[in-house]
Amino acid sequence: MHFPALPENATHPSNRSLVSIILPVRDQAKTVRECVTSLIELEYPEKEIIVVDGNSTDGTRDILNSFNGKIRLVEEEPLPQGWVGKNWACHAGYQQARGHLLLFTDGDSIHSRDSLAKTVNYLEDTKADLVTLAPAAILRTFWEKLLQPPIFWLIMMFVGGKWVNDDRKPRWALGNGQYMLFRREAYDKVGGHSAVRDRISEDYSLGRLTKAKGLRLRMVTASDSLGVRMYSSLSEIWLGWRKNFYSVSGNHPLFRAAYRLVLLFVFLVLPFIVLGYGVYLAPTAPLNVYLLTGAFMAFFLWLGLIILDRSIGVSPLYALLLPFAVLFYIGIGLDSTIRGALGMGFSWKGRVYGKPITGQLKTTVP
Repeated sequence: MHFPALPENATHPSNRSLVSIILPVRDQAKTVRECVTSLIELEYPEKEIIVVDGNSTDGTRDILNSFNGKIRLVEEEPLPQGWVGKNWACHAGYQQARGHLLLFTDGDSIHSRDSLAKTVNYLEDTKADLVTLAPAAILRTFWEKLLQPPIFWLIMMFVGGKWVNDDRKPRWALGNGQYMLFRREAYDKVGGHSAVRDRISEDYSLGRLTKAKGLRLRMVTASDSLGVRMYSSLSEIWLGWRKNFYSVSGNHPLFRAAYRLVLLFVFLVLPFIVLGYGVYLAPTAPLNVYLLTGAFMAFFLWLGLIILDRSIGVSPLYALLLPFAVLFYIGIGLDSTIRGALGMGFSWKGRVYGKPITGQLKTTVP
């Protein structure tokens, strides 16, 4: 995929722009203290930290109150109909922001001291309108190490890999909501989070809107600058990716979700079926075409995942369990597609998204 890495240039130019850091949180008591501490300690004086709390009930608010005077704490107003909670919180933070640059980040992220300076410098040097970072994945449990890397790998294949940085290919785009640094005028031009108010995968949608408007999007790896632990348990992995699988499809979600299921089967399941059949025939036909073809395809699937695992510090042995991970993803895809098609919605952090909207959608001016 050959994504560029975030350059190490952390020098401070004389005309540094004010950066408004907008952090939406909801029931993130396990991670928010470490996240906010890392934001406060950023070696970039021209910043303001705006934390929007979505009525947390797990002690998150008490943790945030301990940072009194170092952050600006905003209480999220009641969620309007048609809005996803995170998008509403980001919109509320934007309305309070004074900066020329807007950084949207997540409550499970950890930032190195020089990360913001490096990202701002990269944005200015490349004249980008949006810089989004691919972080180091913090994977601690067996299930995280088994299931998360293949999903990262699949996402990059589905969105076109390094083509997201090619201005001549507006169709291929991606944003990572864990770290999105916008120029304010670019954010306003795409319509901000108001334009994607009902999208669960708002980062993907914002990335596509950015390129559709003719703006410059740059995605870089930043394993030394940003770390994120997305999900910490098997149930979180299932529920988290379930809501994304169907909702990321945008228009015609049922057709596109079904199309993704077919792709998953053809590229990730079929090779192992062919290989298995080849092994079954091996006693009577040792070098049969099914064995050779299945082994060829499975080898490259395993090789790609082994390379990715090594790059993020995960034992390559986990890659050998790819067939089991694929079955897990198929289960997520089926669950997500069925729930989406039947209008059952997707529960996440005490809210349910994806159910049919009844009544008049409230208009909110960005």
